[in-house]
Amino acid sequence: MLSEEELRRLIESLTVREIIEPALDNWIPYESTGKTIINLKTGKIVGIGLNHNELLDMNHDNDHIEIYKIEAEEDLFDEEELLEMEEYEKFIEFKSEKEDNDEYYDDYDPELLNEFCEIESIDKKERQIRILIENYEEYHFNNFEEFEHSIILKYYDEDDYAY
Repeated sequence: MLSEEELRRLIESLTVREIIEPALDNWIPYESTGKTIINLKTGKIVGIGLNHNELLDMNHDNDHIEIYKIEAEEDLFDEEELLEMEEYEKFIEFKSEKEDNDEYYDDYDPELLNEFCEIESIDKKERQIRILIENYEEYHFNNFEEFEHSIILKYYDEDDYAY
């Protein structure tokens, strides 16, 4: 098991991307919560996905600390936020053409944005990461000690914790 000092050094050494990307890779909107965890036995940072009402195996639960989570219920990225203004206007035209040409068109179709991004060579994942990094930095880096403290307290008894 990692010591408190090893865990503290590991947390401090992580880049924001290393914290966010594993959770994003395992997140599916409205289906699966994405988490980034530190394995306390190996010190590895990994991402896991949990479907609705699914809990971690209790043995596994004692072997990790969650450092970042994207809830399944969250739909964090709307088209306006992901796309630049010109791209968004093109996307609206793209949706309109689909609606006119497809009798089974559904206004809520997450694959439509994926298809548009492929056609326009837009790296959707990089844009999602950029948005998450901005949100993360704003919250966590303004309160890093509080963030680190809350993570360490999940691992150590508060009476033993060295502030």
